[in-house]
Amino acid sequence: MTQKSRRTRSRTANRDPSTLSPGDSPPEAAGHRQARLEHILIDELQSLITDEATDPSLDGIKVLAVHLSPDGGHARVAYAVIALLDREQEVSRASKAGLSRATPFLRARMAQHLQLKKLPKLTFTFVGVACEE
Repeated sequence: MTQKSRRTRSRTANRDPSTLSPGDSPPEAAGHRQARLEHILIDELQSLITDEATDPSLDGIKVLAVHLSPDGGHARVAYAVIALLDREQEVSRASKAGLSRATPFLRARMAQHLQLKKLPKLTFTFVGVACEE
Protein backbone atom coordinates (compact mmCIF):
# COMPACT_ATOMS: atom_id res chain seq x y z
CA MET A 1 0.00 0.00 0.00
CA THR A 2 1.42 3.37 -0.91
CA GLN A 3 1.79 6.24 1.51
CA LYS A 4 -0.76 8.36 -0.38
CA SER A 5 -3.53 5.73 -0.42
CA ARG A 6 -2.97 5.06 3.29
CA ARG A 7 -3.41 8.77 4.08
CA THR A 8 -6.55 9.09 1.93
CA ARG A 9 -8.15 6.03 3.44
CA SER A 10 -7.47 7.09 7.00
CA ARG A 11 -8.73 10.62 6.36
CA THR A 12 -12.09 9.41 5.03
CA ALA A 13 -12.45 6.56 7.52
CA ASN A 14 -12.06 8.82 10.54
CA ARG A 15 -14.54 11.44 9.39
CA ASP A 16 -17.21 11.89 12.02
CA PRO A 17 -20.53 13.45 10.90
CA SER A 18 -20.58 15.63 14.00
CA THR A 19 -17.31 17.28 12.92
CA LEU A 20 -18.43 18.31 9.44
CA SER A 21 -17.86 21.89 8.48
CA PRO A 22 -20.92 24.03 7.65
CA GLY A 23 -20.50 23.55 3.88
CA ASP A 24 -20.27 19.76 4.13
CA SER A 25 -23.24 17.49 4.45
CA PRO A 26 -23.40 13.79 5.17
CA PRO A 27 -24.14 11.66 2.09
CA GLU A 28 -27.50 10.48 3.42
CA ALA A 29 -28.77 14.08 3.81
CA ALA A 30 -29.56 14.34 0.09
CA GLY A 31 -31.78 11.25 0.35
CA HIS A 32 -33.77 12.72 3.22
CA ARG A 33 -34.33 15.97 1.34
CA GLN A 34 -35.45 14.10 -1.76
CA ALA A 35 -37.83 11.91 0.25
CA ARG A 36 -39.31 15.00 1.94
CA LEU A 37 -39.78 16.69 -1.43
CA GLU A 38 -41.46 13.59 -2.84
CA HIS A 39 -43.94 13.53 0.05
CA ILE A 40 -44.60 17.25 -0.31
CA LEU A 41 -45.21 16.82 -4.04
CA ILE A 42 -47.61 13.91 -3.43
CA ASP A 43 -49.65 15.95 -0.97
CA GLU A 44 -49.64 19.08 -3.12
CA LEU A 45 -50.59 17.29 -6.34
CA GLN A 46 -53.36 15.34 -4.65
CA SER A 47 -54.87 18.47 -3.11
CA LEU A 48 -54.63 20.38 -6.41
CA ILE A 49 -56.27 17.57 -8.37
CA THR A 50 -59.11 17.04 -5.91
CA ASP A 51 -59.74 20.65 -4.81
CA GLU A 52 -58.80 23.01 -7.65
CA ALA A 53 -58.93 21.09 -10.93
CA THR A 54 -62.31 21.32 -12.63
CA ASP A 55 -61.76 18.84 -15.46
CA PRO A 56 -64.22 15.93 -15.00
CA SER A 57 -61.67 13.46 -16.38
CA LEU A 58 -59.57 14.08 -13.25
CA ASP A 59 -62.29 12.90 -10.89
CA GLY A 60 -61.23 9.94 -8.78
CA ILE A 61 -57.50 10.26 -9.41
CA LYS A 62 -55.37 9.16 -6.46
CA VAL A 63 -51.66 10.07 -6.51
CA LEU A 64 -49.77 7.02 -5.25
CA ALA A 65 -46.11 7.92 -5.53
CA VAL A 66 -43.71 10.54 -6.84
CA HIS A 67 -40.19 9.62 -7.90
CA LEU A 68 -37.95 12.67 -8.14
CA SER A 69 -34.81 12.63 -10.26
CA PRO A 70 -31.53 13.22 -8.40
CA ASP A 71 -31.23 16.78 -9.74
CA GLY A 72 -34.88 17.55 -8.95
CA GLY A 73 -35.68 18.49 -12.53
CA HIS A 74 -38.11 15.70 -13.29
CA ALA A 75 -40.83 13.97 -11.29
CA ARG A 76 -42.53 10.73 -12.32
CA VAL A 77 -45.99 10.57 -10.75
CA ALA A 78 -47.73 7.20 -10.36
CA TYR A 79 -51.49 7.41 -10.03
CA ALA A 80 -54.59 5.23 -9.92
CA VAL A 81 -58.21 6.06 -10.65
CA ILE A 82 -61.15 5.03 -8.50
CA ALA A 83 -63.59 3.45 -10.95
CA LEU A 84 -65.16 0.15 -11.97
CA LEU A 85 -62.72 -2.53 -13.10
CA ASP A 86 -64.45 -3.11 -16.43
CA ARG A 87 -63.86 0.55 -17.42
CA GLU A 88 -60.06 0.43 -16.94
CA GLN A 89 -59.03 1.21 -20.52
CA GLU A 90 -61.56 4.01 -20.90
CA VAL A 91 -60.60 5.55 -17.55
CA SER A 92 -56.90 5.20 -18.38
CA ARG A 93 -57.27 7.03 -21.69
CA ALA A 94 -59.43 9.80 -20.22
CA SER A 95 -57.22 10.36 -17.18
CA LYS A 96 -54.02 10.48 -19.26
CA ALA A 97 -55.58 13.08 -21.57
CA GLY A 98 -56.91 15.09 -18.62
CA LEU A 99 -53.57 15.08 -16.82
CA SER A 100 -51.68 16.12 -19.94
CA ARG A 101 -54.09 19.07 -20.30
CA ALA A 102 -53.82 19.91 -16.59
CA THR A 103 -50.02 19.66 -16.27
CA PRO A 104 -49.33 23.36 -16.99
CA PHE A 105 -52.02 24.34 -14.47
CA LEU A 106 -50.61 21.96 -11.85
CA ARG A 107 -47.05 23.23 -12.33
CA ALA A 108 -48.18 26.86 -12.11
CA ARG A 109 -50.07 26.22 -8.86
CA MET A 110 -47.18 24.25 -7.42
CA ALA A 111 -44.86 27.15 -8.25
CA GLN A 112 -47.16 29.47 -6.30
CA HIS A 113 -47.50 27.18 -3.28
CA LEU A 114 -44.00 25.69 -3.02
CA GLN A 115 -40.84 27.70 -2.70
CA LEU A 116 -38.53 25.62 -4.90
CA LYS A 117 -35.61 26.86 -6.97
CA LYS A 118 -36.33 24.29 -9.66
CA LEU A 119 -39.87 23.09 -10.21
CA PRO A 120 -39.79 19.57 -11.63
CA LYS A 121 -41.35 18.63 -14.94
CA LEU A 122 -44.19 16.19 -14.38
CA THR A 123 -44.69 12.84 -16.09
CA PHE A 124 -47.78 10.85 -15.12
CA THR A 125 -47.91 7.05 -15.17
CA PHE A 126 -51.21 5.19 -14.93
CA VAL A 127 -50.88 2.29 -12.47
CA GLY A 128 -54.38 0.86 -12.46
CA VAL A 129 -57.94 1.13 -11.28
CA ALA A 130 -58.93 1.07 -7.64
CA CYS A 131 -62.35 -0.52 -7.11
CA GLU A 132 -65.29 1.66 -6.17
CA GLU A 133 -66.97 0.80 -2.91
